[in-house]
This record gives sequence, C-alpha cells and structure tokens, in this order.
Amino acid sequence: TRSSIIMAAELEAAVLNSLRSNPNITTTSFYDDVLGFYHAVNWGESWLHALAAFQLAVWLLAALTRKNSNVQLALLFVVLGLVYSAEWLNTLGSRHWAAFASQNYFDPRGVFISVVYSAPLLVAAFGMLINALRSAARLLVEVKKLQFKTEAKAKRQNAVTAKAAASHKKEA
Repeated sequence: TRSSIIMAAELEAAVLNSLRSNPNITTTSFYDDVLGFYHAVNWGESWLHALAAFQLAVWLLAALTRKNSNVQLALLFVVLGLVYSAEWLNTLGSRHWAAFASQNYFDPRGVFISVVYSAPLLVAAFGMLINALRSAARLLVEVKKLQFKTEAKAKRQNAVTAKAAASHKKEA
C-alpha cells in the first residue's frame, strides 16, 4: 500500500508538470486574468473615453427614465440592438483599428468588445428588465385592489337591492 501511495504521488506530480508545461492550458486565477486584461489596455485612448461616456449616458438615460415604461421599453430594444451589433462592430474595428487605436484590441473571438462594450450594455438592459418586471408587479397589485373594491361594492349594492326588494315585498 505504501508503494501505491508513492506511485500515486509520482503520477500526480507528473500530471501537474505536464499541465504546467502545456502553453494551451492556463492555471492563472480569475483575478490574474482581470489584472492582465486591465494592464494590456491603454485606457488613455480617446476612443475608449468616448465609449465610457456613451456607456455612462446609457446608464443615466436608463436611470432617469425608469418611471416611464414606454421610453424604457424603447431604450431596452435599442440597447439590445446595439449588443446584437457587437460582432459586426468587432469585425469593423478589426479592419480599421489603426485609424483610431494604438493596438488591435479586436480579436476574432470578440473578448475585448464583449467586456468593454456588450457587458455594460447587458447589465443596463438587465436593470431595465428588472424595472419593467417591478412595474408590472406593481400594476398587477393595483388592478387586483381595484377588482376587490369593485367586487365589494357590487356585493354591498346587491345586498342593499335585495334588502329593498324584500322590504318592498313585505309591503305589498
């Protein structure tokens, strides 16, 4: 049994060494990946500032129109359309990156555009969707309250009518 434990440990060490030597397998943490992404991007570029301003404008518009369901719905569809266009924008950016960026951020898998363009828009869209669900729930509660009041009023009216009819029958 002792020799089988030693053999298992040696096998484990061999597998780990094999994994470490394979360049296609990454063993870094999520934090390391995020930090690497952050340092790989030149955040001082003006087009990234414009993109950040656009994202901020979308978020502000979503927050300021949160009580207007029609505007929120239109904005939700616009935002989802913009997210849908991300693949096309990535292809366009890949072709013409030299005109506005210091390096080509637009990889074939679309990781960069997904992180800096689509993800913030999707979070804003999710917020608008949650707001729409809250509004629908609030409206449902109001409709049910009104229904209960109407039914109670109708019952009282029927009771008064039945009482009046009964007293009218006694008199006759």
